[in-house]
Amino acid sequence: MHRAIEKVQRKPTEYVIYVVYFLFFWALYFGWGMIMGEAGGYAYLNALFNADHSRVVGDMTAIAAYHGRTDVHPLFVLLFNPPGVLLTKLTGSSLVTAVSVNSLAGALCVVGALAFFRRAGLGPAFAGIFAAILGFSSTHLLFGSTPETWIFAAAGVILLFLLSLYRGGRFLFFVPAGVFATGMVTTNIAHAVIAFVAGSAKKVGAWGIVLRSALFAASVAVATAVLGFVQKLIYPGTTLFFLPGVYEKEFGTYAPIVAGIGDLAFADILSRVGKLVTHLFIYNVVAPRTLVRWFSAGEYCLPLKPFVDLDVATPGPLGTASAVIWVVLMAGGVYAAVRNRGTREPVFWGLAASVFFNFLFFFFYGSAIFIYSISSTFPLIAAVALALRPYSHRGSARFREICGFLVLFLTVEIINNINLLYKTLIAFRGYPFPLAP
Repeated sequence: MHRAIEKVQRKPTEYVIYVVYFLFFWALYFGWGMIMGEAGGYAYLNALFNADHSRVVGDMTAIAAYHGRTDVHPLFVLLFNPPGVLLTKLTGSSLVTAVSVNSLAGALCVVGALAFFRRAGLGPAFAGIFAAILGFSSTHLLFGSTPETWIFAAAGVILLFLLSLYRGGRFLFFVPAGVFATGMVTTNIAHAVIAFVAGSAKKVGAWGIVLRSALFAASVAVATAVLGFVQKLIYPGTTLFFLPGVYEKEFGTYAPIVAGIGDLAFADILSRVGKLVTHLFIYNVVAPRTLVRWFSAGEYCLPLKPFVDLDVATPGPLGTASAVIWVVLMAGGVYAAVRNRGTREPVFWGLAASVFFNFLFFFFYGSAIFIYSISSTFPLIAAVALALRPYSHRGSARFREICGFLVLFLTVEIINNINLLYKTLIAFRGYPFPLAP
């Protein structure tokens, strides 16, 4: 019988590992983010996996920029524009500022994951490998490097689950964390409630959980709304996320499934489920080949621009091998979770519930899935890690075999996903028009 989740005694040298992880991934994300920016990768909207890089650079670094996407990212401008504007004045470069702040969040995600795994009782080797798997995953590698809101949304989810282990269901810590996470993207309020329940489950009864969760959700929603109103006073161009009609427009524009729900055939439903399974369980960790097309960009962009997406129809040999190994690891996690009851702690169920919520939500929402799939990457990897926890300590059954298999996957994942970044860089460097960073 393995150890239940408990406080892990750390040696002083272990804190050096946290610093090394932070510095390595910050340097990796910052370096690649700058390379992509200098190649013109953030000069326009929706060119790279439908991401809004140019808008987010403006949200972080310019007071008078377009801040309208605060309908779904309610507090992003309020929290990051003031320090971003100040840093831009100091550095003289909006590119350096945006990439610096973004890569900092990406590195903190990896360190937060490492702290979560150690607190959850994983051995040092397993914890380090799983944190690296997260850091080199396709979604964290891409969005940790290139300025977008999604790495901050992922950081909010990781913070919430960290608190579920470190601070249980304490309002004093959870409400600010819930406001931050929800302020990055509105759907994170569901993950906040899930993590809060996971942290409270062993302390109160069922009715206590229901009442406390309702009070917690209301506190987060009200606090986020109040801060949203403050943001509106400071930045008149922002949108109040709680106004009537905001989400009607959102679902009408970005949720074709909702628009055509009455005409969906069974084949359409299966197709949508298939896309969700691959994006939320595989492509968010292991990227297939990239696909580059040139097309007219409309009145707000240049005459032509490259559109880089995932070519899911023809994955390369390395991508296929990576995906197969990852599927085997997930299957092993499911087997281990079924076999070992002790792995099924409340936080494990919370992680599984977060992935399930994303699956249900994105069935209806999202014309492009990959840019949203980062919200499932940490909960998915962490759930697999916790399921394999009984084998994570030296001397335990199958430690060497599973550790070796994890190292093999990490190696193939790194090569495959670094290739994703390289291919996107080649696309932008081959652009036939001069681009301003």
